[in-house]
Amino acid sequence: LPTQERLLRESSARAEAPTTSGKLHWIVEHDGVPAGWISLDITSRDQATGSVGYTLDPAFHGRRIASRAARLLVDIAFDPAGLALERLEAVVSVENIASQRVLEAAGFRREGIARGLLRIHGVRVDHYRYGLLHTDLLEPEVPEPDNP
Repeated sequence: LPTQERLLRESSARAEAPTTSGKLHWIVEHDGVPAGWISLDITSRDQATGSVGYTLDPAFHGRRIASRAARLLVDIAFDPAGLALERLEAVVSVENIASQRVLEAAGFRREGIARGLLRIHGVRVDHYRYGLLHTDLLEPEVPEPDNP
């Protein structure tokens, strides 16, 4: 969405530098209305890594808004003239299929499972770990073989 892209770009303009560190937040808009947020925690400048988090109001679920925001954030994070990160990470509950799709649509790859990583409503929940390297975006996609 142009509005969403504008908001992300304007919000990140103050922070797009290879020396930026800490946690950055952006509001995600849909048709000019705040729909949620997305964040990037630059976890190590030496290692050029960051951790991604996001949430949307349930009224905005199912519209691919989070997927578009995540792809925009990836662009901002990996821009060599911007934040110049090389690896992004994220975690998602094994039961949260929609959030897994958001990450996969943005190019993230499932790397493993962290048993009981976080408590959700007082219960320890297993989470998938996802990762994305800036070089992953340079690799040509290999088409799936045709199934006879």
